[in-house]
Amino acid sequence: MNIDILTNLNLRTSSDFSAIAIVDPIHHQIRWRDAVGSINQRYKGMRKMYGSGIIGAVVRHGRLIVIDESVSDAEEKRLQSPIMLAENLYSAIATTIVVNQEAIGGLLVGSRSKRTYLSEDIEYVLEKAKELGLLIENENKSRN
Repeated sequence: MNIDILTNLNLRTSSDFSAIAIVDPIHHQIRWRDAVGSINQRYKGMRKMYGSGIIGAVVRHGRLIVIDESVSDAEEKRLQSPIMLAENLYSAIATTIVVNQEAIGGLLVGSRSKRTYLSEDIEYVLEKAKELGLLIENENKSRN
């Protein structure tokens, strides 16, 4: 199911890569769980501390981050994001995945070209992050 959502995100936003990162509260890290459009498998081994990189920042602060041509320091932000470097992304949208009012992960959608994301793209990513939160919440309930 998550792979279908990620695939649709790429298609709908004309992006190249989308991925879900999940918080590991025991180790205080964030790890990548699912991805579509990866040029390598390096994301699988990446672990981020809260607040570090684009995905750590959205999880820690609970807010949307857009890195694209409309942002004056986009290149600087890109260079501070291991996932963007590993996947050769130049533009990205990242937002928090929330379950029971708690940030449990993040959703990242990115492009390998310099571009400006439209407000419709950003709204769609936010909508899908909410949908993923509900799916993950239901997964957790079915395990218990």
